[in-house]
Amino acid sequence: MLAIVAMGIIALADLSTKQSAGKISPSLGTLIYAVTTIAIPLVWTLWTRAHGGLQITRDGVLWSIAVGISFSIFTGLMFLLFSQGVNLSIGSPIVRMGGIVIAASLGILIFREGINLQYVIGFLFAAFGIFLVVTR
Repeated sequence: MLAIVAMGIIALADLSTKQSAGKISPSLGTLIYAVTTIAIPLVWTLWTRAHGGLQITRDGVLWSIAVGISFSIFTGLMFLLFSQGVNLSIGSPIVRMGGIVIAASLGILIFREGINLQYVIGFLFAAFGIFLVVTR
């Protein structure tokens, strides 16, 4: 259920980015995104601290910083992509599916996650899906 909600939220984020692209500078749009993303995690963190405490490690902090940097750059790139007139129905699937293939490959290479024939077939379908979207 969480994955389905996350899919809807990321779709709304892409739709919102497409709608604002060309109506605001990509740098300012990214800054507004970054500032508004503070509110929900701040409330959640305060609530967590009040109801049981927070877990914190050096590695957790460093990797969380990497997440923030990555999503900020990603959002800026999406603003730039859409402000150049790329369609939401093409740009978002290409970026998302490509990112999924790269992330899955990193999981296999770095974390030695399992791979089987079904996984390989899924990769081929994803690559073919990207091809179909690009050449529509």
